[in-house]
Amino acid sequence: MSLSFGTSHKFFPSGAALQDYLLKQSGPGTLTIVPHQRLAHQVWHRQRLAALEAGRPAWEPLPLMTLNAWWSELFKGLWPPSPLAPVLVRLARWRQALQAAPPPPGPTPELAWAPALDEAHTLLCRYSMAGGDARPTADDSPLITWRRRVTGIYTDLLRQGDWLSPGELPAYLTYALREGRVKLPSQVLVAGLETPAPAEELWLQELSRRTRVVHFQVRGDLQNVRQAVALPDPAQELHWVAAQLVDLARSGLPLHRLAVTAPAIEVYTPQLRRVLAELLGPPQSPDGWAYNFSQGPRLAEVPLFGAALLPLSFIAARERREDLVSLLLSPYYGQVMVHGRPPAHWDRAFRERRVDQGWDQLRQAVLRSRPPEAEAAVLERLDRVWNSLKVPTASAGHWGRLLKAAWQELGFPRGLGAADLEPWNRLLGLLPELETALGPEGLTAGEFLEWLKIGAQRVILPGPGIQTAGIQVLGLLEMRGLDFSHVFCLGMNSGSLPAPPRPLPLLSAAEKRLVLGGTYPSQHHFAAELFHNLLGAASNLTLTRPRSVDQEDQVSTPLYLGEWTPAEMAVLATPDPAWLRSAAIQAVFHAPAAPAIPGYPDLPFPWTLPGEISVSQVGSALRCPCRFLLENLLKIRELPEIEAGLDPRERGQLLHEVLARFTTALMEILDTDQTWDQERARELLQEAVGQALAPLNLDLHWQAEADRWLGEPGLLWEWLRLERERYEAGWRWQGAEMAFNDLRGEDWAFSLRGRIDRLDYHSEQADLVVWDYKSGEIPKKGKVLDDVEEPQLPCYLLAVEQGRAPVHQPAANLRAGFIGLKSPRSQHLKHEDFGAPPSIWQEAAAAFAAKVAALGRRLVAGDFGPDPTPAPDKPHGGACQYCPYELVCGFAPETAAENEEV
Repeated sequence: MSLSFGTSHKFFPSGAALQDYLLKQSGPGTLTIVPHQRLAHQVWHRQRLAALEAGRPAWEPLPLMTLNAWWSELFKGLWPPSPLAPVLVRLARWRQALQAAPPPPGPTPELAWAPALDEAHTLLCRYSMAGGDARPTADDSPLITWRRRVTGIYTDLLRQGDWLSPGELPAYLTYALREGRVKLPSQVLVAGLETPAPAEELWLQELSRRTRVVHFQVRGDLQNVRQAVALPDPAQELHWVAAQLVDLARSGLPLHRLAVTAPAIEVYTPQLRRVLAELLGPPQSPDGWAYNFSQGPRLAEVPLFGAALLPLSFIAARERREDLVSLLLSPYYGQVMVHGRPPAHWDRAFRERRVDQGWDQLRQAVLRSRPPEAEAAVLERLDRVWNSLKVPTASAGHWGRLLKAAWQELGFPRGLGAADLEPWNRLLGLLPELETALGPEGLTAGEFLEWLKIGAQRVILPGPGIQTAGIQVLGLLEMRGLDFSHVFCLGMNSGSLPAPPRPLPLLSAAEKRLVLGGTYPSQHHFAAELFHNLLGAASNLTLTRPRSVDQEDQVSTPLYLGEWTPAEMAVLATPDPAWLRSAAIQAVFHAPAAPAIPGYPDLPFPWTLPGEISVSQVGSALRCPCRFLLENLLKIRELPEIEAGLDPRERGQLLHEVLARFTTALMEILDTDQTWDQERARELLQEAVGQALAPLNLDLHWQAEADRWLGEPGLLWEWLRLERERYEAGWRWQGAEMAFNDLRGEDWAFSLRGRIDRLDYHSEQADLVVWDYKSGEIPKKGKVLDDVEEPQLPCYLLAVEQGRAPVHQPAANLRAGFIGLKSPRSQHLKHEDFGAPPSIWQEAAAAFAAKVAALGRRLVAGDFGPDPTPAPDKPHGGACQYCPYELVCGFAPETAAENEEV
């Protein structure tokens, strides 16, 4: 039968009717153009079932392909002299054009501009406006004028490289068609191409002059909308839809006949993956396929890709601690183990030494904190990798080879699972693509890293599952021509359907008016076409929408004017029966009943106490037994943060070190000379500061702190002046940094050890004073002498009384106090003994001994329950104010209202 040339249109009420027609009418010599490959797969599946039903085990799939796939096939068949430029080749030429063109007004363009320029140029070609770039107009904005110049340079670069832009392909094929060089089928059926761009429309018009072209469109019935449900928020919307899917699956409906879609499916996909996994398990199991996502993540978004870049990121970002620790802790690297485990302890060493950058400094931090032989193999391996990657510039091909060598050295990728195979293969394929696109051009590590990220951002991985089994999750654009029994369409709010106009910052207002989606009317027209197709995708269609998103009220889509039924799905309050499949929901509703009393009963914790603990540890136990257990016995320590400025604890430690060095050295001179030499004392003090701060002399913060100590007036100079005055008044240093141990008291469960900062003696007054340096605020008198919340001084007094700290002078009066070192101001720099007589200090020491005895009895009994002292009167107050274990212990203070009721 001869076919007349020309174009005709045919409409179908559903995707099923369209597919039936294609199966009946597609014969020899017929090519069917489909909007997406999913429609082809559905038709082939039905064709296969029909063939098997007719007893034909062998069958030839009908010729169905997308327009772009057909164009690519035709282009290859023409044996063109110029190949199509791959995306990375185009982006490389755009970057060259950006470097060659004068910069636009405003920010300097970077490589990140290249994808936007490529998108703009492709659109201009599709909508037959690319020629305008060669003809600037007076109405152009400076940005559009600049774009035209850059585009001109870009097209010249493509021609010089003998490349053809994909945007130019329709025009190229149209010209070949007119010359009669294209072999055509006798009939072309075009399905679901409602809004072709001008370049596509021109091709189809030329095609219709040479063969028969029939356009098929689906116009579904609004009666197919069986439910329109409004939920409070997107989370409840997802939970409601998931429950409906489970119910339909239980009813016996085949899973592949169910579909979930949304205008902005990418917004719902992450949570939808979690919800389906929670209710249905993994996409694939021994029982079959449960669900299928049409589109997976981009290569740049998968964990393996981020892990693969870590060696290069470490070098490119100036050797940051974060990148190194990420590599050490990554499960993908198998050759950075210490004793068979990732060296997580390295990060603590870095943080405690406040090393945030620089491999040499990071390496030294490890060696100072650990036995060198334990870390040597990993450090040497990392040395080799970093040295190999410290190349000023290299070609993309050379960088790729260096990176692969680093992967091999570090054992990457370790434990590659099935889910990682596709990303790994695509990553390996990306490296030669970059080599082809960038050629011999020299790149820094940072530039190559940026190219890797851009290339990976354009690689879309397949979603889990298969298209013929399980619940199908796909975008609204992919629904064209498909057929299901039941479809759920989420997010049907204005702003999603229709969506706002596309941004297109590099197109002028006039150009945007010609591009599909460039204006509000255009987006509304496009949304209406999608909605008509959606209405034909199933005879049972459920629309859902969230009434509120991010606490902002939403308006339903104007394309559906029917009633919206309100519903709720609070799965933790009144879960739908379908949600009882969830392990998390089951755990909530089957959890053991809470005790009737506030908090929870702590059973005795059998822990053998050490025979001796330090003064600081007993202070921690007195403040809270639970914190003592976690921090000192179980060794669960807070991971410090590296913050700008000085750590007050580190400042205090170094001040103690400086004063210990200085005091010890000057004491020897004073014992010999029996006179105070101020010049010599200043020299010794400067030497002590220099020795203590030598490892930190490159730190600007410590340089400034050293100036505060030794500048004019400096903290330590003022302190030295006070010490000279005390010396002239008859006070003598008896010792500094005096260590003691085996301090025992009546009924104590353990002995104590510690270190006294300084001991002063006055021979005429027979006074002996124990001093403790305080680089922060000096505690109040009541906390020290009445409440005994500061254990150091009472403990030091006991050590002197018992002879645990050697004293070679008779003492009738034993007292204690603090030497304030917060700043040179008089209220901060002082010797504070609170004016308390020795008897008051003896009472404080006795009270401390009694507290330690009571504490020992409690801990021996296994009572490590949270009991902060001072007790907080509000959350995060009292002893809990700076505690990092609040979420572990579960302690909560009583509120004022509860206290009143009691």
